[in-house]
Amino acid sequence: MWIEKTSTGKYKYSERYEDPMTGKLKKVSVTLDSNKKASQKAAEEALRRRVEILTTSPDKYATITFGALCDAYTSSQRGIKEQTVVGNRKHCKKLRELIGEQTLVAKLTAPYVRSSLWSDSPATYNERLARFKALMRWAYREEMVQDISYLDKLIKAKDKTMKEKDKDKYLEKDELIKLLDAMKVDSWKLLTRFLALSGLRIGEAIALNEDDVDFQAREIRVNKTYSLVTRKISTTKTETSTRSVAMQDELHDCCLEIIKRKWKIASITGKSSGLFFPDANDCSYIHYETYEKYFRENTEAVLGRRLTVHSLRHTHVALLAENGIPLDVISRRLGHAHSGVTRDVYFHVTKKLAEKDANLIKAVKII
Repeated sequence: MWIEKTSTGKYKYSERYEDPMTGKLKKVSVTLDSNKKASQKAAEEALRRRVEILTTSPDKYATITFGALCDAYTSSQRGIKEQTVVGNRKHCKKLRELIGEQTLVAKLTAPYVRSSLWSDSPATYNERLARFKALMRWAYREEMVQDISYLDKLIKAKDKTMKEKDKDKYLEKDELIKLLDAMKVDSWKLLTRFLALSGLRIGEAIALNEDDVDFQAREIRVNKTYSLVTRKISTTKTETSTRSVAMQDELHDCCLEIIKRKWKIASITGKSSGLFFPDANDCSYIHYETYEKYFRENTEAVLGRRLTVHSLRHTHVALLAENGIPLDVISRRLGHAHSGVTRDVYFHVTKKLAEKDANLIKAVKII
């Protein structure tokens, strides 16, 4: 095994092995944050497992453990956005805890997996199940497991009804007003208003610089995002996410308030930042976890249910739908090539409006 320091300051551990199919030497590697003895030991073990899998003949797959399979999966992810890699590692870590590090992959059955992944929360169980199935399908494609037919026996837990789910996706107009009125922290109140009026993802809003908000052209240029996983600036989620968002009057006024408040704080503290939403204390990126906690607690206290910050993006869809804006226009504004959630919210709102219109007509006496 040899070690190389990467351009990012991390350490790449590599090992050579003989490919049993070709007889040629190949290389396998794993990257860790340090080169201390503990890291070297962990790297040796990870490389040993990886080589063991790569050099195992098909009739010996019965010896592959779930931990080794996870190692192979996480070390195979190249050319993928860093935040996706970090997220996948996090999910793999949880699956390893639940399924068992030394559990033999070939021995997995539907009842064992179901009981291992089970949670009293249907949403949590369904999320774990989706991650597990994705991992096992990858393993099947890589010929690290011979049979995954039992996956068809693993059915999602019954979750909320569609009507209940729709309720959790967005706020009604009167609910949004009620929530904003109850918010006492000005910075979070302004951010909430901004997200509901713009439809930006929270990461896109955090990454905004002052010069991304063009008051003269009345547009917000979205060309980057702040990863809530890696805490770094990266490219937008998809190619269509890079876009210009037109500022309607309400959004224009909200942005002016944000700038004025920012200048006021700078005059008091003597600190300034080029960020559109800087942290009031150190002018760095705002602390998302603090805002998320504040938002969830306020929605529960004011509306009786906990909503996520992302629900403000869906709220924007609902508000535009109520005003008769076509779905394709909304999708372009949100930077969506296609989105099932956007369609669900849009059609749910327009259906409600149609039912309301029908009820109005039913009550009319013409003759």
